[in-house]
Amino acid sequence: MTATEQNQKNMRTLLMFCVATLAVIGVIAALFIGNLRQNSREAIVLPDSGAQSAQPGEPVSERQPQLLTVSRENVQSMVATLRRPSYYRQSYTITRRMNGASFETTAEIWVSDTRVCAVLQTGSMEKHILTDGQTLYLWYADDTKAKALAVRADMTMDALIGIPTYEQLGTLAPETITDGEFITDDRYESGQQIFAAAEDGAVRREYWISLSSGLLTEAILKSDGETVYDALQTELELLAAGDEAFDDVFVLPDGTTPFSE
Repeated sequence: MTATEQNQKNMRTLLMFCVATLAVIGVIAALFIGNLRQNSREAIVLPDSGAQSAQPGEPVSERQPQLLTVSRENVQSMVATLRRPSYYRQSYTITRRMNGASFETTAEIWVSDTRVCAVLQTGSMEKHILTDGQTLYLWYADDTKAKALAVRADMTMDALIGIPTYEQLGTLAPETITDGEFITDDRYESGQQIFAAAEDGAVRREYWISLSSGLLTEAILKSDGETVYDALQTELELLAAGDEAFDDVFVLPDGTTPFSE
């Protein structure tokens, strides 16, 4: 075989190798593109977060995300996204049961940013609490002077008033969470709720939290299946900064105003 014929044979072999290689690459590319298209059809496309951003003046209930599912596994993270309003007036009826006896307390709470006023009525006893988160004033109905106390860093207004805060859910061990639901309960005027429950031994805690306000609607504490504590919201009024409803609320019994707005 001449050198020319050998070169031609080598060229044909190289050409066939290139064609085969291109064919393999084409098949791989086709499979890759097909997988991409399949994945794009099966993927869940989330809406643009910017499209759901809150607009000024938009009602709180309309800003809430649509919760498709709330479960025992994710209820703690769902509750963590809720935010309380900065200005409101809220009333509760608190029932405590112990040794066959029942005690009822009404609580009226005023919140204006960092300032909080609570009036607790149990029978003939009326207790007033006023705080800005740093200093706490305490007095009873017949007192002419309030007692001033420093507020501990770990003390919450909920603890001072005696109403459990639903933020406690985030501190519980995940394995104690037994229930998590997104519900609409006709018993509550506040409408759509997140319901969560946790059990630790014989103690069961149940929370109903309003999606429209971000506030606790009801909290129930049970021991061995018996309800020993029930705090139920009876009234809620969302307010605004400087609302005249706050006039004369954050005032001590001697008529002085300890906190600036």
